[in-house]
Formats: sequence, C-alpha cells, structure tokens
Amino acid sequence: MSNILITGGAGFIGTALANKLQTNGHCVTIIDLADRIASSELECEKYILDIREYKNFDIIKKKGGGGRFDLIYHLAAQTSGAISQVKPYLDIDTNIKGTLNICNFARKCSAKKIIFSSSMATYGNKEGKIKEEDLLSPLSNYGVSKVAGEYYLNMFKQYGIKNTIFRLFNVYGPGQNMLNMKQGMASIFMAQSILSNKISVTGSFERYRDFIYIDDVVDALILGLDNKTDSEIFNVGSGTATKVRELIKLILEINDKEESDFFIENIGSHEGDQFGSISDSSKIELLGWTAKISLSDGMKTMYKYAKEVLL
Repeated sequence: MSNILITGGAGFIGTALANKLQTNGHCVTIIDLADRIASSELECEKYILDIREYKNFDIIKKKGGGGRFDLIYHLAAQTSGAISQVKPYLDIDTNIKGTLNICNFARKCSAKKIIFSSSMATYGNKEGKIKEEDLLSPLSNYGVSKVAGEYYLNMFKQYGIKNTIFRLFNVYGPGQNMLNMKQGMASIFMAQSILSNKISVTGSFERYRDFIYIDDVVDALILGLDNKTDSEIFNVGSGTATKVRELIKLILEINDKEESDFFIENIGSHEGDQFGSISDSSKIELLGWTAKISLSDGMKTMYKYAKEVLL
C-alpha cells in the first residue's frame, strides 16, 4: 500500500483515479480548488489548495506523518486549448508554475515519483498515428504549457524524483463536467443535444479526434505505479480517428429526440485548435494495457450520466 497525493483529485479524471486507487488498497489524499472539493463525494483526506502559489502547500503539513507521500499523481491543470489562447497567463501560472511547485513539493514531502498527465496537444497536427518519439510542435498555449511541465519533471530527476508521463488523448465518459462548454468535444456536443435542439460546431466537420474512455485512462495511469514505467512516456488513446461529423451522428443516434429535430451549425474556429490527432498506443500495449471500451458503448453510458446531471 502506498501513500498517494493526487493534484486535481476532485476533477473528472482525478475522482475516477482516486476511487480505483482506494479500491486497490492505497491511502489517497487529494488537493483541488474550493468549488471542486466542496462538491467532491470522495471519502478520503481532502485539501483546498491552489497549486499556483507554493506557500499554499503549507496546509498539508497538518497531515499525519508530516505530509509525506510515496508518490504524486499530478493531474491539476487548465485543460482548455480555447481558454489558453484567450488567457495564456492562466496556463503559465497553473500548468507551468504549478508543475514547478509540485516538483518542489515532491522534494519536500519525500515523494519518490511524480506521475504526470500530459496531453496529445503537445504534438500539434500530425498525419497518421502519433508515436511518443515524434517531434513536439504544440499549436496552443495549453500544449506549450504541457511540454514545459514535462521538462520540469525530467529536470527534477537529478534530485532523485522519478517520473512517468502519460500523454492523454481525448478523454470522455461519466463524471465529466457537462456544463463546461469550453473543454471536451464529446461532452460539449452531448450537453447541447440534451439541453437544446442545436449543436454548435467550431471548425471543420472533417476534424478528427482519438476518443478514449475514462476507465481505460485510469487503467493506464495505474501502470505508473510500476517501476518499469520509470522515465517513460506513453500515449493513451484508442488508435481510432473519429471525425466531428461522425461524433455528432453517433450522439444523435443515441439521443432520445428525433434526429430531424436538430439543427447543426458551424460557428467558426478558434486559434490553437488541432485539426486532428490519432494515438499510436503500441508502447503502452506492450505492458498489457488495451483500450477496452468502444466509442459507441462509452457514449451510451455517458449519455445516461449526462441526462441525470443536466435534466
């Protein structure tokens, strides 16, 4: 059993990961912003903590054992590419400065490893499936901030802090914030289909994404506990490209309303938006991981969750 800290632990991925780690017998502590902690139903130690200021970490000193952790899952981040173009300093403060603060705190709390959720946004536009060794060429401030985070983690290896980096593709599923219309293509379109008869699309209908279900992502992140993943980077995606028009068609097929009831509009693109990316996940598959949940099955489960949340 390990003593584990999760940053962003009350968020979409963090909550699912915390539940799985606790089920596996680990002792979990989460930190997150006040509104998320207030709504979190996780039964574990929780701290309201903004990672942008290092002094905020003093609150964890109150924890039994002097606030020591065996390892840290660093998930906390500003995750919207669109928002990063409008508020770039938010990404600098949260994703770059915040990651530096986590690295420094790892030294202070004697953590031996940081497991980091990076992003497919680090790659930019690439044709075909993307491998971990491909050139990083981010198009958004968000993508740049994730690259910087990776560099900080690697720099801190000189202080004895190991790391594993997971570059996540488009994560979706139950637990996602259905009210956030700035992040999460699948959740945005699904929420629009439930709350109205209009789906607004930014950019080309031919854009494509690699959607990966939340349970599959958590299974991948759990592999970071294994020492054989030390100093490694892994793509986590389904390996399947889904175009925007195909995603909308699927949402309309599983919707309770008639497809003819909907109006689909294009409202123009925004800076920093990738046209498409597909994961080559063959490296992590060598560890026995595989994407188990199909997009069709995953979206059906997510639709049931979304209706409960929104209606």
